[in-house]
Amino acid sequence: MVYLVLPIDLVPDFIPIIGYADDGGIVALVLRSVIRSEGTQSIRTHWPGSAEGLAVMLKFGGVSKA
Repeated sequence: MVYLVLPIDLVPDFIPIIGYADDGGIVALVLRSVIRSEGTQSIRTHWPGSAEGLAVMLKFGGVSKA
């Protein structure tokens, strides 16, 4: 979260497309790390959204089976 709000980026956001891609990459890496460290069962237990949203989030986080 801190990286996303800092004014300093690896690639500045004013560069079209790739400026925001590095932010998405950081979010994906953090999400994958959280899922791997906590496990999918813990994520499912605390997920406040829909089942479809959980499936998308787990897929985005690198889990093959949601």
